Parts: sequence; C-alpha cells; structure tokens
Amino acid sequence: MISISPQARVKFEEERRRQAKPDLGQQVSFLYGCGGAGFRVTFTDSPVPYYTLEQIEGIRIYLDAESRDTLQGAVFDWEDGPSAGFMLRHPDAALVEFC
Repeated sequence: MISISPQARVKFEEERRRQAKPDLGQQVSFLYGCGGAGFRVTFTDSPVPYYTLEQIEGIRIYLDAESRDTLQGAVFDWEDGPSAGFMLRHPDAALVEFC
C-alpha cells in the first residue's frame, strides 16, 4: 500500500520527538478540486474518528476510506533543499507538500 522512505522515517521521528507527542501520526485525506485530485497530509495525535489506522514501519498513518482505496503505490518522502519538507508521492496524483 504506502511506503515510507528511510529519510522521511528519520525526519518523522525527529518531528515526533520535537513535538513530544509519542502518538503523533500522519492523517491523509483525498481531495477533489478545480485542479484535479490530490491529497492533504497533516500531523495529528487525535485523528478524525472515522479514519482507520495503518502502522507502516512504526509510523501511524490515519486514512479516510477514499484515501485508503487510492494510495496503492504512494510513498511518503523527504526532500532537502531551500523548501525542505515531507512529500507524498503518488504515481496517479499531484505531488503534495506538507509540514
């Protein structure tokens, strides 16, 4: 289903320690808009109740039903550089940057 790059895993663990929230996870929502489809990804330790929990390499990923069905092949990644940050890369959707 979803995979997490080694660099993103390290950066996520750093963020979890920085926020001092051991239950911190990533909440993913599938979105439709004028520009097409994409995903919204946010950090949370209190997900929306109807989201399901996936544990991927020790990282909590909370998914709504539509995201769960569409995330085959998606990769959470980290990109270095001037606008460094987490990215959700999916072969069939727009690149999504989140913080």
